[in-house]
Amino acid sequence: MFTRVLEILIYVFTISLLIFSPLPFGSVRPLAKFILQLQAFLLFFIWLLLLLYERKKPFLNIRNYTPLLVFLLICLFQILPLPEFILRIVSEKSLDIWEKTQSVISSIGFSDEKSLFTISLYPNATWKETLLLLSYIAFGIVISRSFKSERKIKMVLIPIFAVSLFEAGYGIYQYVVSSDVATGPGIESARGTFVNRNHFAGLLEMSIPLALGYVLSIGNWEDNKERTFFKNLISSDNLQKSILLLFLLGIMILALILSKSRMGIFSGFSSLIFFYLAYSSFTRNKLQISWMLFFVLAVAVLYGLLIGIYPVFERFFQTISGEPGRILIWKDMMGIIKDFPLFGTGLGTFSYVYPLYKKSVEQPIVYVYAHNDYLQLMVETGILGFLSIMTALSLYISSSFKDLIRLYQEVDYFRFFLLLGALTGVVSILIHSLADFNLHIPSNGLYFAFFIGFSKAIGSRHE
Repeated sequence: MFTRVLEILIYVFTISLLIFSPLPFGSVRPLAKFILQLQAFLLFFIWLLLLLYERKKPFLNIRNYTPLLVFLLICLFQILPLPEFILRIVSEKSLDIWEKTQSVISSIGFSDEKSLFTISLYPNATWKETLLLLSYIAFGIVISRSFKSERKIKMVLIPIFAVSLFEAGYGIYQYVVSSDVATGPGIESARGTFVNRNHFAGLLEMSIPLALGYVLSIGNWEDNKERTFFKNLISSDNLQKSILLLFLLGIMILALILSKSRMGIFSGFSSLIFFYLAYSSFTRNKLQISWMLFFVLAVAVLYGLLIGIYPVFERFFQTISGEPGRILIWKDMMGIIKDFPLFGTGLGTFSYVYPLYKKSVEQPIVYVYAHNDYLQLMVETGILGFLSIMTALSLYISSSFKDLIRLYQEVDYFRFFLLLGALTGVVSILIHSLADFNLHIPSNGLYFAFFIGFSKAIGSRHE
């Protein structure tokens, strides 16, 4: 009875996080972010209680978490007060900035006593970002261990698709109602409940491949392998369900297009190409899945033409002042990386450090994010932090492909297609992160952790 209660609580907290994290503007506000973290940590605590009650080990192979542990240790080391001689060795520039700050403070009447300093130039920001990262990791771990059975997998897919369809529908509504007599609809971009259309696109581009994978997973693949892809699909008992899901998938793609997010559209379509190529590597007939993709894209384009899609093309092909600005920011960031090579300036400190190096950008604008998650990661955590995260992602992608090969050989098409969809969603947001900061939006960061944990749950039926 107690076990059942804990399992229900795990499901309730998971559903709550998946449904409610995108609604308050992507949980970017302090209160929403706090509630997200609180729920994630409570979920992790309940999961630990369940394992303790069932006498199971929480972490079966700690080596799998080594790169993440190294990264977390780097973040904690950044906020550890260090003597001057040690800080001079590990981050001389940090010590230089701290000493200058101390000198300015003493000049206005405060004490000039020397004290211990940290690598992070804003330890409070680093601590907050580390806690947020821990909440993501805790959530991903629980997902990877709690949703392995087919029934539980289907249960957790419901909120993902429900949220994605709601966001897509709301985004299309925003696009349509923002009309003008002369130009028609499309004055505003589709952005759902998010502040920024790019982050709205980020959520959809993760969910679309998973939805495509689910449509394929319910096809009738096991009865006759000799039949074509299309015949296997239409011979399924879930034909009507498949057609409905394909139609809804087309609506989601349409919403992604109407977001006018150029990098989002590029990432979304790149992910579909990745899905197609990855699936084609497992079958001789490389054209089998193309008919389904053609149908989905046709639905999206047809409705787009009916609504009025010209503003999207206008946005996609125009060159605006924001693009050179990003490149100039990245150019200035090279100076930060040069001065803080090993451990960076501290996780979450970009907005505080960048003004010290802002040379190429003339506009009086405060840049909170770098619009490139990889460069910002290197600025804030140095080469060591960057390499640890890249190692973790490389190991994840490599192990996911191994799981795909095993599932295909075992003729487990349900898990195979869902894993391919989840992996594709992760790849999509990683592409988008080359020119945006989606992973710094709490709800999208949480969904990213979910997709990684979910793909590992699918790939490993057993403990």
